[in-house]
Amino acid sequence: MDRISFLPDDFLLQILSLLPTKDVLTTSVLSKRWQYLWKLVHKLEYTYCDRNADHGRFVSFVDRSLLLSTAPVLESLQFNIRRKCSDIDIGFWIRTAVKRGLRELSFDYWPHNTINEPSKLPQSLFTCGTLVVLKLTDVSLVDVTFPVCFQLLKTLQLSCVIYLDDETPQKLLSSCKILQELDVNRVKNDNVTVFSIKVPSLQKLIFDGKWGTHDGISEFVMNAPSLKFLEINDCSNECMVEKMPELVAANLEAIYWNTDNILSSFTSVKRLSLCLGEQSPFPTGEIFHQLVDLEFCTCETEWDLLMYFLKHSPKLRALRLNDRSGGIFGARIDHWDEPSSIPESLMFSLETFEWTTYRGWQVEKELATFILKHSRRLKTATISPQPTSLENKHRMLTELALLSRGSTTCQLVFG
Repeated sequence: MDRISFLPDDFLLQILSLLPTKDVLTTSVLSKRWQYLWKLVHKLEYTYCDRNADHGRFVSFVDRSLLLSTAPVLESLQFNIRRKCSDIDIGFWIRTAVKRGLRELSFDYWPHNTINEPSKLPQSLFTCGTLVVLKLTDVSLVDVTFPVCFQLLKTLQLSCVIYLDDETPQKLLSSCKILQELDVNRVKNDNVTVFSIKVPSLQKLIFDGKWGTHDGISEFVMNAPSLKFLEINDCSNECMVEKMPELVAANLEAIYWNTDNILSSFTSVKRLSLCLGEQSPFPTGEIFHQLVDLEFCTCETEWDLLMYFLKHSPKLRALRLNDRSGGIFGARIDHWDEPSSIPESLMFSLETFEWTTYRGWQVEKELATFILKHSRRLKTATISPQPTSLENKHRMLTELALLSRGSTTCQLVFG
């Protein structure tokens, strides 16, 4: 007998749980020691992407492996399906897993070369009291009967999900009493006009709503007082966000007409990344006492908002400027009014400055001059020019090298 076969069952099962289920079943022919071991594997993973694969064979394979599994608890069930499967087969698989005390379900369903109709999952999934992690892609919740119950659910991922109406996300989230992580990726015409997230226990939220509108109208509402990490990429018209006193890090890319609402809830953040629409209003009277790291996108936003953060962030140590669009979106800023007073963060706290998409425009040169001149504690300034020609690059580097620096110890680096 081979040496690995002498290892304890628990150790062998841990190894098998790392393999796709089709590979796990092949181990049953190795020896009598392995013949039935695969049945105890508590993690099952099914991939159906090959266009030439036999559909009936795949369905039979999933049916057989699920029904013959004797694991005391089914810890994880993962589907990665790119071929059309019937709701009857999918429903049977998930109902079988739910009966086995399923703790994690990842259902990624996106058939190629077909009229894409989201899958409808069985009602029993939405009353599964053992689920801790649930990840759904290309699923319809239109026919789900509420209320549902996810008493142990801590992680929820909803990607390209179709809802019945505005209340469906609210009803779903209200059933997750201890939810900690939520990842939402909306799809166009998902039947939701006002997407509302009100989860007191939530600690991490990733929300991608750039395609998620209904008839071109969308609003984002959030109340998550325990949130620590937030990432939003949204094209909604408006937002309504409550205070988040425990927020530590935030990444916001949005075109809300009332960005001052959500920015006013960021006063506790330590790390902040912003990419906002042109003429985005900033919150008046707010001080960002904890902010130490700011990344600011220059593709559209006017620099008055940048000056506002420099003025109201007394502990800021790192500033990064970039253009996420690579110059594709947004209009060129031709004018900038230097502030009448020098922001305290430049004089007393800023230590590192980085500009990754410096194009050498006159207005950019003025901003770079202002920051370098007044940053008295600056240690490193890294500027990466984006020249249009070799001659243009030489000119930019020469101009930057000659700029006055307020810090005698500042090292100017060209990226």
